[in-house]
Amino acid sequence: MIFNTWTFAAFALVVLAVYWTIVPRRWRPVALVVFGAVFYAFSVPAYLVLLAVLGGVTYALGIALLRTRSVPARKALLATGVTLIVGVLVFFKYTKFLALTVDQIAHTAIVPVPVIVVPLAISFFTFEFVHVLVDIYLGKIERLDALDFVVFMMFFPTLVAGPIKRYQSFAPQVHTLREPDRATFLLNFYRVAIGVAKKTVLADSMAVFVQPILTPGPPFGQLDYVLAALAYAAKIYFDFSGYSDIAIGVAGLLGFAIPENFERPYWSRNISVFWRRWHISLSAWIRDYVFIPLGGSRRNPVVTAANLFLAMALAGLWHGANWTFVLWGLWHGLGLAVHRVWSSAVVPRADWLARPSAGLEAVSVVMTFGFVVTGWLLFAAPTLGAALAAFRGMF
Repeated sequence: MIFNTWTFAAFALVVLAVYWTIVPRRWRPVALVVFGAVFYAFSVPAYLVLLAVLGGVTYALGIALLRTRSVPARKALLATGVTLIVGVLVFFKYTKFLALTVDQIAHTAIVPVPVIVVPLAISFFTFEFVHVLVDIYLGKIERLDALDFVVFMMFFPTLVAGPIKRYQSFAPQVHTLREPDRATFLLNFYRVAIGVAKKTVLADSMAVFVQPILTPGPPFGQLDYVLAALAYAAKIYFDFSGYSDIAIGVAGLLGFAIPENFERPYWSRNISVFWRRWHISLSAWIRDYVFIPLGGSRRNPVVTAANLFLAMALAGLWHGANWTFVLWGLWHGLGLAVHRVWSSAVVPRADWLARPSAGLEAVSVVMTFGFVVTGWLLFAAPTLGAALAAFRGMF
């Protein structure tokens, strides 16, 4: 069920009416689970079983982690859980991609390409399950309540497109649900309306201008590619942030506060700031569960750069099973690595760079925006060939 549809609008209105007027206070968490099941089953009902089974395994392993004191046993439980969850994600989302890659390298169909319907929101709920197990292992989650976890798992406003929640900030809200007052209700309703407008009016209207990136060729000139890149930058921002606005607004109408996901990212003065403002919940997840475990920035510059490249390549692949997404991630990994060297080795040696300046700030914002927009060519293009043609057309 997609947010910007009349079907979802009707579903959300019925849910809110039933939730606040009919369902008793103590049964509201259970009602949220039922609403989430109906919402998820609307797409491919069979995959509701997958979500339930994977969630059940995550909960069981989480309880086992909380009760186990042996360090080797805890490591084994964590490794088992993460491997299983990531394995399910890889199977459903990347099996076809891997088979096609092998066939392309071999220039023959040596690996059968499976036909797999990717479960709705698998990238989001698998990341949330990994977070729960890792944070229990690290001692950041000290208690795992069955009802709290199921509500966390089935919370429909964040099932489709996030934001990626954290259990320790979400679970306490399950038992403190209060009907929003008039001001809070209007604010969240406004947030939903803004999200719908971003998606249907702004993002969708940009689609017609993006065509040169999708089908590059002789009819288009350099200006067409520049306008297409700028249009896509607007489209993807209004699309992603619009969905987040709807999710945050609907969650607020249900009495929950969930994380913000965008904070004026195109006004960032460098690529590091951009990733603290763009898809914030994903950026934080990649930082906490990929980059830092790899060693973060505590090692020598070469290893740090390698960690950044790997983390961002995974971030790219998370968005879609295509080499264009991997290259988009590597593009940003390169930007982050160069920025780290610049800020640690160059800026301290130049006083004029370290001093605040409106002119320098403006140049920094423009350069960062240009870097991001150029990267969107990789993200938007359907194939590597189309991406290369768009680069040639634009530059």
